[in-house]
Amino acid sequence: MRKEEVIKMFTLEKSYLSAILFATFCIALILFPPITLPYFTFKLQVIDFFMPLFAGIIMYKKWYKNWSLLYVKNFLFLIGIIVFSIILNKQWTAINDWFEVYKVIKWVLVFLVFKELYTPKINTAFIDVIFIFLLIFNFLHYYNLFNFNQIVMPLYCGENSIRLTYFGLNSAGLPAAKRMMGTMANPNDNAILFLIFMIFYLPKERWKTKDICFFVLCLIAFLACQSRTSLVAFLALIVVNFIVINIKWTKVATYSGLIVVVVLTFFYSHKIADFFHLEQLIPPGDVSAILIDEMDIHSYSLTLLDGTALRSFSWTKRLELWKQYLSQFLESPIIGHAPQKNYFYEQKLYFENEYILFMWRYGLLGLISLIGFYLIPVKKIFKTIRSSEISKNALLFIIIFAICGLSNVPLSNTTLSLLFFSYLGVFYSQKIKYNVA
Repeated sequence: MRKEEVIKMFTLEKSYLSAILFATFCIALILFPPITLPYFTFKLQVIDFFMPLFAGIIMYKKWYKNWSLLYVKNFLFLIGIIVFSIILNKQWTAINDWFEVYKVIKWVLVFLVFKELYTPKINTAFIDVIFIFLLIFNFLHYYNLFNFNQIVMPLYCGENSIRLTYFGLNSAGLPAAKRMMGTMANPNDNAILFLIFMIFYLPKERWKTKDICFFVLCLIAFLACQSRTSLVAFLALIVVNFIVINIKWTKVATYSGLIVVVVLTFFYSHKIADFFHLEQLIPPGDVSAILIDEMDIHSYSLTLLDGTALRSFSWTKRLELWKQYLSQFLESPIIGHAPQKNYFYEQKLYFENEYILFMWRYGLLGLISLIGFYLIPVKKIFKTIRSSEISKNALLFIIIFAICGLSNVPLSNTTLSLLFFSYLGVFYSQKIKYNVA
């Protein structure tokens, strides 16, 4: 056997094993619920068991040499900030706070493994498979088929989840907007997850039929989550994608028309049903049928268009909390107040703004590190964005997280953050062909 054939055989074997590892990791990350082990007071995710394997691979392969990479240095910088903030704020006895250090360690482990193992030869069909299972899961949840919300969803949301208890209902127990939670157990995070999948099926110069179908299904699922900030991110996603792919305006108009039709059909499906008298097809006794003319169960997202969202109680409450956190930030602007996770659990408080969260916890240094995760790759992305779909997708990932971070905390979610840093690892894997490392 010639030397070239041996090298080719080992390259194919590496790609095959890498694809299995990536597929298994992504399935566990996206589809599996948290688990509780005996004698543990907190829940673990299945992907936590991947971390010793990833650490071992990195040490064995000596991939820690990537420490010289600026992006990796930013991980280490953030770890140092967190540790320093915990010690200065005398929170070293708070075990929960140290899990923030572990969280960033997971980020860097996943980043390095995807950076070093990913090759263009890896078959990414597993993305389609995971997406199909995710659609099925969310469909069963949205329509509560086979008592799905009573049997399966508690594994993801917890037994006493308010969101699950009042899914599709208001506080009075009457039908209200359904905001699909899915495996994320949160409609806002679920919307971001579908935005991530949407990146892989966005319009292209040659848009395959399979990708068109998956895009439409992904768009419908995304809309069913009814996340207002994610709607803004979605619009940015579409616009930037059209700018980058640089296709003829006729195709832009056609693809945009398809998107508009899907969006309008979703938001005004109740009016369409009423026009064609389809409400008669709704089973007798269904409460939603009684109220179909009196309410729009999809109206939650539309409040963003008429300004109602900006006058809502939830928004004004957020603004009050953000002002409070910003004033507290000024008390310790450099290193922050430490994670203080127990305090937020006890008070049932939520930041719902990634930037203010980092400022409050880790001061200006933490905010600089957060922004660094978004800005450090940008220069290298634009060098290859026309020639590399991976570079374009990396930019879209950054746009999603940067926008959604304004009223959500996507990097504080294990699934979303690891998806983000795994794909950034894929982007940096282009070092040989595109010289971006």
